[in-house]
Amino acid sequence: MSGINWKELELLLSEMPLEGSYVQKITEHSVHAFTIHFFSREEKAWMMYTEISTTHTRVNRTEKLRKKSANSQRFTQYLKAHIIGRRVVEVRQYPFDRAFVLKLQNSEDTINMIFRLYSGPGANVIITREDGTILELLFRRPQRGERNGEKLIEEERTNEGKKTWTIRPFTGDSFNAFIDREEEKETKDEKREELSLILKERENREIKALLDKIERLNERIEATRGFEETKHFADLLSANIYMVKKGMTSVTLDDWEKGEKVTISLDPQLSPTENKEKLYSRYRKDKTSLSMAIEEKEKTEALILDTKEKYSYLLSPEAPLEKLRKEVEGKSDDNQKVKEGRPGVWVKSNGWDIIIGRNAKENDEILRSYTRGSDIWMHTRDFSGGYIIIKAQKDRTVPLPVLLDGASLAIHFSKARKNGKADLYYTQVKYLRRVKGGKTGLVLPTQEKNLNATEDEERVRRILGNENEIS
Repeated sequence: MSGINWKELELLLSEMPLEGSYVQKITEHSVHAFTIHFFSREEKAWMMYTEISTTHTRVNRTEKLRKKSANSQRFTQYLKAHIIGRRVVEVRQYPFDRAFVLKLQNSEDTINMIFRLYSGPGANVIITREDGTILELLFRRPQRGERNGEKLIEEERTNEGKKTWTIRPFTGDSFNAFIDREEEKETKDEKREELSLILKERENREIKALLDKIERLNERIEATRGFEETKHFADLLSANIYMVKKGMTSVTLDDWEKGEKVTISLDPQLSPTENKEKLYSRYRKDKTSLSMAIEEKEKTEALILDTKEKYSYLLSPEAPLEKLRKEVEGKSDDNQKVKEGRPGVWVKSNGWDIIIGRNAKENDEILRSYTRGSDIWMHTRDFSGGYIIIKAQKDRTVPLPVLLDGASLAIHFSKARKNGKADLYYTQVKYLRRVKGGKTGLVLPTQEKNLNATEDEERVRRILGNENEIS
């Protein structure tokens, strides 16, 4: 469908109890759509939905309570201030035209509310005085002379034109109900297709990133798989330490396991004992790294299956449209919970990903496996607590509201919470330095910036999405 023709408008208006109804309320849905709530003595409360300058331009009676817009635009504010409480004293459709006027009256004066359901730049809703002076418009069109204070020029048609218009066949009790149902269905189908394309592209990106990660983990597994041989060389060196002198670049020893001689490389700057300890240290590091890489690979493989299953559902006809919309907007319930197989809490802030480490183990694992150098690290000064990671976005600087969200979360997940405020510092992950021999997850920041912040409980509730999670 692509809007309604003038004969269909005529039928729609004839089915609505407009004349004699009082305007009770205005609900804005978007820049292009709003609902007027009426009250009539005969039919009590009823609603008229209006959509202008879209492929589904129309007015029709509706029973559907549509979602309210988060922001109220100038035109809607004007309607709320000037037409609520007025009574419709006349309804007149312009001859052979997709336009009509409501005369709205109160004890002081009468104003006109003109609806133009056109497909071009003439589409508009215009409020005028009785003499035609424009008071307010949905869309200001200076090039057409349509702006506040100007006189509205109205040209009425004298015939239908070359094309003969008809009312499309419909089912149901009324044409209004049919239009409301069919246009809404088409709008939803179009929106589903649009959101599905976005989600399919997102799925491809996420799966590719996970496959790339597995490839990197395989490289790490291959590089550290020889840790047992490193330990064997360290044992050989330990048993023959008397043969090693500082300054040597290598030593050839009898290998009691293989029954042959082996040559072990040495660092000439180190003492024999230090060379031995260097091999043992490398052995321990490779052994731990291999274990962590194998575990991380298993988690990543499981996450790939979960991701495919998630998008398979979202892209199926059974998935509610609202769930697709929330997923695209980053407001899905799944985005507010601990991700299966991942450390910490993963949340969204104005389209930015934030990871919250809640203890030393999670802090360490997040830094090792889930960050890049350009990500922002944030932590409270003088108080132990979780690390906050704000994931970087290409060619974008973290906006202040997201930084403040991160600050509130840092205070909330630290021992500074009881004070409700704290000094924090933040820097990019690439400027963090691990403390040799320090506790798990312990890092020292460089090139850090300071931030004094107070915990905003409303921010925390909004981000975590559930007050019970922060009690």
